[in-house]
Amino acid sequence: FFHYGEEVVPTLKYLLKAMILPTVTVDMGAVKFVVNGADIMRPGIVDIGTFDSGEFIVIIDVNNKMPLAVGIANMDSSEMESVSSGKVVKNIHYVGDEIWKFA
Repeated sequence: FFHYGEEVVPTLKYLLKAMILPTVTVDMGAVKFVVNGADIMRPGIVDIGTFDSGEFIVIIDVNNKMPLAVGIANMDSSEMESVSSGKVVKNIHYVGDEIWKFA
């Protein structure tokens, strides 16, 4: 786990064992951007779980269903489903970042 502000958030390495956060699934074209720290854009999303705005979520890829990043939802899941463009998740922890290396 790591601290984000006053919140305690599970690391990706923990999420590999226990998927305890709601998910957003991205297409394979988005993967290279997500694992380089980019925020998640609506066009790359193929499936949306159920969550509220501001909630921590895990971003997984469509083929392997493996965690790529942890982010904060910029809107709730129903609103996310209704939009077709824009940044919808702020990426705060991704595969290969300092938290990944430390954990």
